[in-house]
Amino acid sequence: MMWEMMLRELGRHKLRTVLTMLGVMIGIFLVTSVSSFSEGITYYVNDQITITSGLVIVTEKGVMGFNMFASHIDEDLLDDVANIPGVDKVAPLVMARVDGIMLTGINRESEDIIRGVNIDLEEGRDFDAGARELVIGSSYADINDYVVGDTIKLKNEEYEVVGILMESGDQDIDNGVHMDLTDLQELADMEGGISMMMVKPLTPSDADTIEQTINDEFSDLSAASDKSIMNSVNEMMGQLTLMTFALGSIAALISGIVIMNVMIISVRERRGEIGTMKAVGATNRQILLSVLLEAVTISVTGAVIGVILSFGGAAYINMILMQPLAMVTPRLIAQSIAFAASIGIVSGILPARQAAKLSPIEALRYE
Repeated sequence: MMWEMMLRELGRHKLRTVLTMLGVMIGIFLVTSVSSFSEGITYYVNDQITITSGLVIVTEKGVMGFNMFASHIDEDLLDDVANIPGVDKVAPLVMARVDGIMLTGINRESEDIIRGVNIDLEEGRDFDAGARELVIGSSYADINDYVVGDTIKLKNEEYEVVGILMESGDQDIDNGVHMDLTDLQELADMEGGISMMMVKPLTPSDADTIEQTINDEFSDLSAASDKSIMNSVNEMMGQLTLMTFALGSIAALISGIVIMNVMIISVRERRGEIGTMKAVGATNRQILLSVLLEAVTISVTGAVIGVILSFGGAAYINMILMQPLAMVTPRLIAQSIAFAASIGIVSGILPARQAAKLSPIEALRYE
């Protein structure tokens, strides 16, 4: 009976129902889209920290931490950084997009630092310098159906796939295309330049000192240890959380008021129907649950549409940033639906109680 009553009422005023859902949908879309950025950054940083743990990352000053492709450092600075007290080894890295493919150029001598661990090859061998050879990640090979011996055309030149890495669990490595540093410098017109350095300290305690020295003595460089990266991310996450809370509060307030107003009007319009239901045996609890169910259904349906649209919002954020940083995770979806359901419950309680308290005799006067 409750479901029949709810569906009949929702279908009776289609435009009003759609407009009410629209308010919830917009609120959930905004909250979920912003939260997807927070989720993605958290996942990305945790993923990268396992690779950069104990290292000092050096990029061009002023370049955002997630846009390493824009960083350009003079290669001559490698020796200067390597001579800083406490530095064990410096690994240069070039990152570039060529023909839509994200490429990473590394030295064979420092690949254990770049990849975090010495990841074994699943097939083939490692690339040779100056040989126009590529080593690709396992996911990239699977997605594009590449095998050892295939060629990839870059700027009308063919590069041979000579090796496929074993799955590492790091998306940048598994989805990456790796080649010799000097080959990529030539291919990307970056001769004499690199994108970043990964500095390995002699001991973990030297990392903070090296970071401070680079930031103080090199005007063109910006250094960050894993500790400072986490501090910066936590600070940014705090700001995003505050923004999300503000958006959520506004969305909840507006959506709640709209749903409550619509439900109050709906109850008044159906007083005669509610009186008839009570006269034939419907209990106060059944009437209350019926109205609450209607409010929650409107709210949750709007939320589901908002969550679906938020996948597009996350994709737009990733397109703007040119990095897959925004992620709509299952946890975020569950939180959004639960949030919408709570809005429906809170905003539906008052009109539901009003409906439940209606006297059958008085209600039947409106029949």
